[in-house]
Amino acid sequence: MVLKRLLWVWTPHPHQYAYRSMRTTTMQLAHLIHEVEHNRNHYFQVSLPKKSGIGNQLHYRPHRTLLVLVDFSKAFDSIDHRVLSRLLANIPGVNCRRWLRNFLCGRYAKTRVGYRNSDRRPMLRGVPQGSVLGPYLFSLYVHPLLNLLNSFAGVTADMYADDLSIIVKGQSREDAIPTANMVLQKLHAWS
Repeated sequence: MVLKRLLWVWTPHPHQYAYRSMRTTTMQLAHLIHEVEHNRNHYFQVSLPKKSGIGNQLHYRPHRTLLVLVDFSKAFDSIDHRVLSRLLANIPGVNCRRWLRNFLCGRYAKTRVGYRNSDRRPMLRGVPQGSVLGPYLFSLYVHPLLNLLNSFAGVTADMYADDLSIIVKGQSREDAIPTANMVLQKLHAWS
């Protein structure tokens, strides 16, 4: 019931393919293939010297595509509650925001090995495992990241659950590598 109301007021990023009806792995793969094929069939002009050595001749070359695949380890366990609380401020409705913060914050955990228990520790990160809201909250958490990565010229970033694919278009591999490195630096800073 809570999830239905939340989906009514906030839609996950269009480049997030998990946790939504009609957004399957097949759709993400089709989008990835489309991007690669589009880049391969999209030509740019290059002016090269003629074989005679006199003057230049225009040549057309396809763009190159660099694919970077990233898997977030322990993605659901590493969600920072403070960051997520700031993102929840964008959700309409005071009661809804308060309920979500109460759902996340104030949780404690302890471990048991044999007959020995550890002390209770506050859970400052992560979403409850197995909850219906966990994937939704993860989608909300990565929404700004997908906006950031897709803001780079020639870059398309998609996610399926916690798997990120970054497509970088360039006139050559050497042209795409600096952009990919810059995107990875932003990803590292975000994490």
